[in-house]
Amino acid sequence: MDKMVNGSLVQMTNEEVAEFNAQQGVNDWLHERVIAYPSIPDQLDKIFHDGVDAWKADIQAIKDANPKP
Repeated sequence: MDKMVNGSLVQMTNEEVAEFNAQQGVNDWLHERVIAYPSIPDQLDKIFHDGVDAWKADIQAIKDANPKP
C-alpha cells in the first residue's frame, strides 16, 4: 500500500498498513495477522535457510492463531 508524502508516493510499512486498516474498521483477525507476519526479508531468509515447507508451517501457524471468521 502506498501513501502520499510531500507530493510523492512512498510505500507504507507493515505497521503503518496495520494501523491504517485498524482505523478503517478492518476485522481484528486481519489486523492481528498482519502484525504477526514476519517481514518479507525475514520470510525469504527462512525459505533460504530452512526451506519452503518450514516457511509454510510458520505462516500456517500464524493463520491458525488468527483465523478468518
